[in-house]
Amino acid sequence: MRFPDRTAQPADMDGVKPRPVDDEGLPRPPPVRGKVPHALLRFLARGESIMFLAIATALLVIAVLVFVRGVQELVFAPAGAPFAVTVTRAVNSVLFIVVVLELVRTIVVRLEGGGFQLQPFLVIGIISATRDILTVGAELSLTGENAPVTRTMTELGINAAVVLALSVALVLVRRLARLDHA
Repeated sequence: MRFPDRTAQPADMDGVKPRPVDDEGLPRPPPVRGKVPHALLRFLARGESIMFLAIATALLVIAVLVFVRGVQELVFAPAGAPFAVTVTRAVNSVLFIVVVLELVRTIVVRLEGGGFQLQPFLVIGIISATRDILTVGAELSLTGENAPVTRTMTELGINAAVVLALSVALVLVRRLARLDHA
């Protein structure tokens, strides 16, 4: 996994070039010297790639299983089940699959040498908080006035604040990325 070889600045007044920086702007460590440390680093990098591939595969299997189960629950819903509950479960399953696929995409980008990606995690947080809002809203509409309104409204308010904060963070990250490319 290689990252672009960027430097923080051109050579300073003394003619000394600064060390290259990684994708987060931090200085890279000096190169490893010696056959054994170099071989160990190659082994660790391959092991990391294998583990990421295994995790991505497991997440993809989970997404497929959730999809199949969600379709089954939607198509074969019990006759007495309220429609709102059935639809809420289906939407919840779809949003969970989107979260899992965002994780898989993040791993794929990492394996392709893209480094750590912040944007997908912000999107995952937004989707997760939205799922909670939908679930709490559905529960509130189904239980009516019997639900503890204070706790429910607090939960909705916190989730709405999380969605708003993560959305602002996502916009800022995307704008900074555009400025960085310009």
